[in-house]
Amino acid sequence: MSAIALKTVGSFPVRRMDYQFNHMPRYWCNDESTFTHFFTALSLLFPEGESYFVRSVRALRSQIKDNVQLDKDIGLFIGQEAMHSKEHHAFHVSAQQFNLDPESLEKVTGVILKAIEKVAGKKFNLLVTVGLEHYTAVLVATMMTSTNELMRDETIRNLWLWHSVEESEHKAVAFDLYQHIYGSGVNAYLSRVAVYTFSLIMITIMSNAFMVVLMKRDKQLFNFQSWKKFAAFGAKEYKIFFPKFLQYYRPSFHPNDIDESELVAKTKIKIGII
Repeated sequence: MSAIALKTVGSFPVRRMDYQFNHMPRYWCNDESTFTHFFTALSLLFPEGESYFVRSVRALRSQIKDNVQLDKDIGLFIGQEAMHSKEHHAFHVSAQQFNLDPESLEKVTGVILKAIEKVAGKKFNLLVTVGLEHYTAVLVATMMTSTNELMRDETIRNLWLWHSVEESEHKAVAFDLYQHIYGSGVNAYLSRVAVYTFSLIMITIMSNAFMVVLMKRDKQLFNFQSWKKFAAFGAKEYKIFFPKFLQYYRPSFHPNDIDESELVAKTKIKIGII
């Protein structure tokens, strides 16, 4: 009896997107400067951040060639992340029309991540990716549930929802790569949560600093009414985020413990993707 080689099917697709941001309003989120600049600040982390994620995974990919399914999914993860970098960069280029120079902050993200990459080992860089993939997965669940309704521009809303779908689809890939190589014992756990704590602090400082810079450049830094509205929004959202962030500290945690398949399916229908 001869063996038949079956082609491994990926767990998710790579979608080729090409959003056009020609007519975006100045304040496209909740008609407010604070909301708009907060989400722009998060977006400014993505082009260089996603490229860093790809490099961290590629650096260790050769060690999992015995796991055909995971190797296939890593290839798809790389494809999705590359598209995220491309589309968010295109958004930042279009946002230059408001004289806020968002690209300069995108470059700062690259400088910081490349410095970390230079001094840290492959395991540390992978763990930054693993931790921030969970951070992102928590945020995008809320984005798909409700936050997207604050986005007045359809193209920008679709950008965020498409990105959210794909982050949910590949949220376990880097984690599975880490466990495949380093296991799930005490040492692997302690390294995982230590680097996650570092990553949370880093991304919180960077995103908030970028928001303040954008507000200052927009001459909105002392728009206290807008800050008040955003503070109320942030307090409500973090009541949802914080317990989910803490789930990562469970020794038995796995990203797929949280099932968002129904939410992802509804979101794909909403924006017309498969």
